[in-house]
Amino acid sequence: MNSLSLSHRARKTPPSPIRKLAGLAQQAVERGTHVYRLNIGQPDLLSPVEFVRGVQSYSGSVVAYEGSQGSRELLAQWSEYLNRDYRIGITPEEMLITMGASEALIFAFMVCCDPGDEILIFDPTYANYMGFSAISGTRLVPLPCSLENRFALPRGEEIEPFISPYTRAVLVCNPNNPTGTVCTDDELLMLVDMCHRRGLFLIVDETYREFVYDGRKPRCIFELAPRDEHIIVIDSLSKRFSLCGARIGCMITWHDELMRAAFHIAQARLAAPTIEQEAAAHMLGGIKRRYLDDAISEYSARRDAAIEALAEIKGVVASVPQGGFYLLARLPVLDAELFATFMLTEFSMAGHTTFVAPAAGFYMRHELGKSTIRIAFVLNQQDTREAIRILGEGLAEYSKRHPEQCLSS
Repeated sequence: MNSLSLSHRARKTPPSPIRKLAGLAQQAVERGTHVYRLNIGQPDLLSPVEFVRGVQSYSGSVVAYEGSQGSRELLAQWSEYLNRDYRIGITPEEMLITMGASEALIFAFMVCCDPGDEILIFDPTYANYMGFSAISGTRLVPLPCSLENRFALPRGEEIEPFISPYTRAVLVCNPNNPTGTVCTDDELLMLVDMCHRRGLFLIVDETYREFVYDGRKPRCIFELAPRDEHIIVIDSLSKRFSLCGARIGCMITWHDELMRAAFHIAQARLAAPTIEQEAAAHMLGGIKRRYLDDAISEYSARRDAAIEALAEIKGVVASVPQGGFYLLARLPVLDAELFATFMLTEFSMAGHTTFVAPAAGFYMRHELGKSTIRIAFVLNQQDTREAIRILGEGLAEYSKRHPEQCLSS
């Protein structure tokens, strides 16, 4: 009898490094251990009351399909919101509502590339880009960025050699997940100029756009390159408004042909959720700026708490994020995944342990992140400090029990 075999796409799609150890964390909880979860970007800030009221006010007797492009009301409110803050002159016709930024990115990959085409990314990168690449049949080409250089983008002359006849786009996450790096205007303009000269699309993932610190100003790429048809912006309500489960994102472009193609794909999947879109429109029409100001202030304080706590642990080298709510920390261990597993299966302190994401899965060249973890500073300041203190105690115990897996100081 012939054996069944899965598609190459199915075999190539990697597991999420963010959720990879989730089963071990659940087992720890079932043993009675409290798990501080620094592994995933799930904000604990309250979702806006305006969104909740929007859900509660839904009055339809049938939850019908929305339009494939998105709710007219949400498109109008979102474009008004962007124009109010960034003066970019966007209209609802240049926007497509998607099921989170993830679907917008998959659409962008599929309309920019044929199977086998290439997209340049900056490594380390958001791990799910690799899944989107496998789903769409595209190939990601990594350009290395280093912790020692604060994960700054390579210079233009360093990027050019990576462009091949198969390159169709450049993808940048700004602010970056997982590094917390924020691109300078000069870096963004360099990418825009390169894409113009080489006939490439520039995909800018602005999921964390508002979360910038130390006096930085949030930047939408369309402020620097108005009405530029080379650019596709990916946006989302998930992190900005603590609405990860609502799954509402969007794609923005002035490239008419690309938008039509993305709309045809959107028609094939029918529509994004109806009630969530109505609630999001209600929220954007009434939310005050203070919600975001308070969120930015809180995440900045959590970042500082995380950096201060990590500085107390011998042998740990951490990046200082300029934005977003993640950081990468290099540990004095050979394999961060083995250590993260140890924390969930062998270690607890007074009934508590800490769950971190091994960072190898955020690197296209996994070996570059072998000793590194990603920390999401999504817990309150006190819990962040305690979680990292427990992490430090865990490292000390790990070095005693598994000295062969540790680096000498």
